[in-house]
Amino acid sequence: MFDDQVTAFITFLIGCGSGVYIGIASGTAEPFIIPLMTILLSSTIYQAIGTSLFVDCVIGLVAGLIFFKKGHVNLKPVLLLGVSGVLLAFIGSFFSQGAKESDLKFLIAIVLIMFGLVLLRGGVKRNVNYVNDKVNLTWFKNHKQVTFIVCGSLIGFASGFTGMGSSGIITIILIFVMGYDLHTSIGTSLMMMSFIGFSGTIAHGAFLNHIVLESALIAGIGAAFGAISGSFFANKINEDLLGRVIGGIITILGFVVLIELVVSGQLFT
Repeated sequence: MFDDQVTAFITFLIGCGSGVYIGIASGTAEPFIIPLMTILLSSTIYQAIGTSLFVDCVIGLVAGLIFFKKGHVNLKPVLLLGVSGVLLAFIGSFFSQGAKESDLKFLIAIVLIMFGLVLLRGGVKRNVNYVNDKVNLTWFKNHKQVTFIVCGSLIGFASGFTGMGSSGIITIILIFVMGYDLHTSIGTSLMMMSFIGFSGTIAHGAFLNHIVLESALIAGIGAAFGAISGSFFANKINEDLLGRVIGGIITILGFVVLIELVVSGQLFT
């Protein structure tokens, strides 16, 4: 796959960058890995999706364990979200073959940009209080098991379908719907993402042969290093500052997804 060491080094750096980003803010390596695979390495979109899920699995496990050691992981939602998410991620992986993803990616990009700008402007606590004042989420909080299973199923399917680990979406749900603090939301979502990423990886790799192993290993090693540094940083700063940092990263990421759609010609097809 690699013609020279420069390409391998770029793959390592992109993996490392995705690890730093996800270790700080949760999210997915998809906007980093898929452009690398499809544009630089001339891989198919399906190979890129499978490889991205492998990298998400590595980051989720490494960063999630660091958050767990810091006491910032709630294991109950990990199990509930994980079981339903793993099953649907496996199923969603098979639907990715030949399916159109541009509409879903465009929607995700818009949500990321809007959510990022909201966090940049008001931080976490102010926005959580605003949502709680405007929207009654009592039913969801009183029926946590049902909420976790339904959300895990939807997120898992979307993850397997698009190659996006979706821990960023889980983080949003845990903060605004369940009332978790930011650090616990990130740690819990990262740990759960490792399960979903693993399920999608098995489906794309073992059954569909959609993983470029050399690229996945090099990007995965870089991602592990990045995830360690990013997660340690996230655990050392206060919640409000972390929220604003995440807001900036998510806003940029949303524009990256949009640019990817434009460059690949998917946005207007």
